[in-house]
Amino acid sequence: MSRIITPSEVAEQLNVTEDDLAFWRGAGLGPVWLNIEPDTIRYLDSKVHQWLVGQLDHPAPTLNVTSSDDGAAPLQKEQLPDVDSGA
Repeated sequence: MSRIITPSEVAEQLNVTEDDLAFWRGAGLGPVWLNIEPDTIRYLDSKVHQWLVGQLDHPAPTLNVTSSDDGAAPLQKEQLPDVDSGA
């Protein structure tokens, strides 16, 4: 039987922060989670394991974000081919 685990436990297992997990949930990425109450998120350890193993064969898109100590950088706009108008 699967254990129900907290976001803190999942974050520790995956070596990410709880904020990363929250971002993933908002973006529809990462392991499947349970929303038990409005502010109570839990995971099944078997689903976390299943998701992690699945990343070996079919990695989900990831977002790599870096920051600098120089302060906030201005946002950059990029036009993507076949997505933005006029491309």
